[in-house]
Amino acid sequence: MDYQLKKAMDPELCKLAQKGMKPELYVAAQLADPGELERFSEKLLCQRTPKRNTVLHVLAQSCDSADAVRHILKRNCCLLMAKNCRGETALHLAARKGHYGIVRELIDYSKRNKGCWFCACFVDRCKRMLRMANVDGNTALHEGVKNNFYEVAKLLVQEDPGFRYRPNHAMETPLYLAVEKGYRDIAELILTTCKSPAYLGPGHKTALHAAAIWNLPELVGLILEKLPNLIIKVDKFGWTALHYAAKLNHPAKLNHEDVVRLLLSAKRSTAYVAARNDDSKTALHIAVIHGHVAVVQELLSHCPDCWEKYTNRRQNILHLAVKYEQKEVLESVLNNSWASELINQRDKRGNTPLHLYVATKILDGSCLVKHPSVDVNSFDNSNSTPLDRILRAAELSQREILIKDELEQAGGARGYRNVATVKKNLRGSSPDKVKGVEKLADTYSIVATLIVTVTFAACFTVPGGYNDDKPDEGMAVLGQQAAFITFVISDFLAMIASINAVLGHLKVVRTKNYRNKLAAVRVIRFRLSQAVTFMMIAFLTGFYAVLHNLAIMIVLCVLAAWLCLNMFITPWLKREADYSAFIGPVEVWRQDFTEAED
Repeated sequence: MDYQLKKAMDPELCKLAQKGMKPELYVAAQLADPGELERFSEKLLCQRTPKRNTVLHVLAQSCDSADAVRHILKRNCCLLMAKNCRGETALHLAARKGHYGIVRELIDYSKRNKGCWFCACFVDRCKRMLRMANVDGNTALHEGVKNNFYEVAKLLVQEDPGFRYRPNHAMETPLYLAVEKGYRDIAELILTTCKSPAYLGPGHKTALHAAAIWNLPELVGLILEKLPNLIIKVDKFGWTALHYAAKLNHPAKLNHEDVVRLLLSAKRSTAYVAARNDDSKTALHIAVIHGHVAVVQELLSHCPDCWEKYTNRRQNILHLAVKYEQKEVLESVLNNSWASELINQRDKRGNTPLHLYVATKILDGSCLVKHPSVDVNSFDNSNSTPLDRILRAAELSQREILIKDELEQAGGARGYRNVATVKKNLRGSSPDKVKGVEKLADTYSIVATLIVTVTFAACFTVPGGYNDDKPDEGMAVLGQQAAFITFVISDFLAMIASINAVLGHLKVVRTKNYRNKLAAVRVIRFRLSQAVTFMMIAFLTGFYAVLHNLAIMIVLCVLAAWLCLNMFITPWLKREADYSAFIGPVEVWRQDFTEAED
């Protein structure tokens, strides 16, 4: 077992740590006072702060005194590798604070291989200390890079240039941190000094991704020189560094054309890489979506045929320029001779760029409408022309009227392929009809809830009451009668049918399809008919159970049979009938539903 771990498990040391370090020793460590430190030389190892910091930790984070470090380690060499509660050695804290003198002394002392027999058993004590990670996975180099201490980082890297620093728990390597934070000198130091520098960052990004994101052409060139394979590395979205350079336009700097140019010069084929987890977009698609005309032109100058690539939705760069309303990109693309190959292409839904233009909010697409190669009367998968798309609306907005006039002036016309069904479709999906069905469903839901409440209460207020005498105390008085049993069964079925109707209302609310709403309301209406019928049967049988009159029994049976005939058999056969006062409400439901369905 590790010596320091044994010490940490010592009950006496734990008690001391809970009490904290002696104030005189703590102040002496902060001020690097050798005289006061000498006074406590026998207790340096056991004196800890609540966070398990030793006197060497306190010194490392307070001031930069190599002499004090040398004095402390001379008295107790085990403090060199001692960790606090975050798994940090004094080297971590000194690197975080940029205390070069302490970092230098700690490294030199670890290389001298002096101390007790336990410390001396580590042949390469220096490398072990340099590679130790805290609870966040950070080494001393991580801490130095994060805080932009170049001299500290240089010292750490030069002492162990062959070590490939692993990412911390946030998936950050020292090189990635240096590039992301824009510390060019540290990034250059790591790239030129380390034999095989690690380069990963969060989300499977690399240092090259970071350099492209933050528009750092110098670092892009240096990374490509040292690690040329990074140009083909993709992150979790399938994006290369070129994708990010095509997307971003740093507000405080120039556009990313320089970075794009460097990446394309290093490997031109990256322009054809499609993002596997982002609709198969290439860097050109990304540049078009974000309206970076200069980047679009740069990409096309290096790869003049990359415009042929389209996304998973089969949308080309003209589709994207229109969809995301990028006027400058649209005009730039249409100036090319090959634009005639794109202008009438259809995506997976059959939309040409002109179909998408109809749905735009502010785009001035006159250059598209007036283009000599455009087909203003092309059909989508639903057999609609761009003009059909506009004329579907009952009332046209000012924007729609403007586009309609543009299309008509260019020769646009209705397709008339859907003449037989267009009226029905429009009526079926109109907002008024949808609201009508939803209102009807709300009414049914209220009725169903009332039936649930009534039938639930009837279960516990049964006809005839309950026995008060043993051994049948608490049992229904009429529990053995056939009429009472029928009452219980009917009441139960009425409650189940009404609960089913209430749950059916959830489907009406959740679905957006008009026909599905109608189907759900039809089911709710049928369940309500069942619930009302069973409730009527429960009422009649319960009424008979407490009367015991043969004449009333016959009348009630005939009435129940008549109700069943009219409320079950007639709806199933869809016959029209004159309903009596008992079933008047059901007829109202039927009429309401018929109107909504029409």
